[in-house]
Amino acid sequence: MANKDFISQYNKMSGYLWLVIAGLSFLAITYKIATEGAQTWLAYYVVPVMALLMYGTKKWMMKRMQRHLEEMAQQKKEEKV
Repeated sequence: MANKDFISQYNKMSGYLWLVIAGLSFLAITYKIATEGAQTWLAYYVVPVMALLMYGTKKWMMKRMQRHLEEMAQQKKEEKV
């Protein structure tokens, strides 16, 4: 049971990590554009977009896995009856 709790906590923390990466990279790129100009730094906005995509993928996969585990538990319960 403790292993399941660890994995659940890990999944939550890694999801939030992607949000932090997106936020910090967005702020850093925006600062660089304001100080040095957009010509060089504009393309780097791909980084926060990719981080947000990773966050969305992580959340989607976590929900998908939870539904799968619930379905497996239901099937196991039905087999016992």
